Amino acid sequence: MSYKCAAGLEVYWMGADMDLRDRSFLLKREGVRHGDRLFPLEKYDVVLSREFPLVPAHWHEEAEFTWIRSGSCVYHIDLCDYPVSEGDVILLPPRVLHSAGSFPESRMVSESFVFHMNFPGMGGSDLCSMKYLRPFANREVQFPYVFSSGHPVNLYLRDLMCRLSALYESQEEGYELLMKSLFLELFYRIWPFRLQKSVSVSSREQSEKLKLVLDYIDLHLESSIAVSTLAEICCFSESHFMRFFKTHVGMTCTEYINALRLEKAWQLLQSGRYSVIEVAFSSGFHNLSYFYRVFKKKYHMTPKEALLQVK
Repeated sequence: MSYKCAAGLEVYWMGADMDLRDRSFLLKREGVRHGDRLFPLEKYDVVLSREFPLVPAHWHEEAEFTWIRSGSCVYHIDLCDYPVSEGDVILLPPRVLHSAGSFPESRMVSESFVFHMNFPGMGGSDLCSMKYLRPFANREVQFPYVFSSGHPVNLYLRDLMCRLSALYESQEEGYELLMKSLFLELFYRIWPFRLQKSVSVSSREQSEKLKLVLDYIDLHLESSIAVSTLAEICCFSESHFMRFFKTHVGMTCTEYINALRLEKAWQLLQSGRYSVIEVAFSSGFHNLSYFYRVFKKKYHMTPKEALLQVK
């Protein structure tokens, strides 16, 4: 999940085929395919810092396995905060809404594998799939999201991450087989630590409402988006919705929509195929003077200057 550079919402997210100017992770439900159909996983190295402090709220169809290599930050998972620091391991089932933000003056470095549950074998009809993998993927069985450095299984999980990373980088003959077995070992290691109580219904419902809002914004980014419409999706009053959104996304609704539109505008300008006016309207800015003003504030150049850099 990563991305184009400018102040505000940046994070370095370095994947094998990831251009640092690709900001598709901002699209909530990610349109990015992690790996491919035959090998559905991807490794990412993430750096959060003062300049690039935030991974905005998003989710994906894949599970996510993360190790905090250094520093600290706060993960916001299913609308709850989880402070994490060096050595902690995070495991997220598919379709879980999450974001991450660094502390002021701090720097966080992590490694992540984003993998489809079909990779360890969820698509099969054997006992392992039905008894372990599918219940995890469907959240019928709950586990801690964070295995802190003092957790009994933490060292095993960190060792698994190191071995997975080494295999992924070396791509020695047969590495896919061993990686598959290590992901199965991951579930073997965490299984004794499943939780008796599931995530509260209220928290799950709130998370689902936020997902619907983020999807709506994504689908209507080129059009006018009224706060009243977003509030109706959640069955909230406008004032309650605005508080709800800022609490769980970390910025106001207007700031969030503008950030997405500006990132889209930057991508279109960098392609060199469109005029400034076409870019503005395609990105949802229907007032050119406003577009110029917010674009220059974020990127420290005008849209025309950004276009000239490409040509």
